[in-house]
Amino acid sequence: MTWFIVFFMASVDPFAVKTLEFETKNECVDYVNNPSNSNRLAIEVIDKAGFNDEILHVVCLPKNDIPEPEEVDT
Repeated sequence: MTWFIVFFMASVDPFAVKTLEFETKNECVDYVNNPSNSNRLAIEVIDKAGFNDEILHVVCLPKNDIPEPEEVDT
């Protein structure tokens, strides 16, 4: 099973960091908890949400449980 890091933000829809894939939940959690990875995770958040949005939750989810962005009809 493939696991991804998912960020839940105050103002932006949840998003997964799809450039980082993990084979187990523990591998994913260890990556998130390792301080040496903070710069990489910060870059991912800034890229998607900017500098001013608040991170509410960071979770590791299996690929099939990742929330999909809502589609808006125009």
